[in-house]
Amino acid sequence: MAALGTLLSNGRPAPPMKGQLRRKAQREKFARRVVLLSQEMDAGLQAWQLRQQEKLQEEERKQKNALKPKGAVLQTSLPSQ
Repeated sequence: MAALGTLLSNGRPAPPMKGQLRRKAQREKFARRVVLLSQEMDAGLQAWQLRQQEKLQEEERKQKNALKPKGAVLQTSLPSQ
């Protein structure tokens, strides 16, 4: 960015103008906000995935612990398999 700045008569770079400083501060503020929101999204997505996995495990546990048929019903269903 220094190549875009103006030069003084002795060849040194001129100090940045107020508008340049303001825009730079705005860009930095925006970049910090983007990083923060990105981190929040990552954390939220990770929490959602964990909840989905817990729901799936709960469903599997319920199916595993479901009542099983006994007696005549069980014996009639075995040969048909």
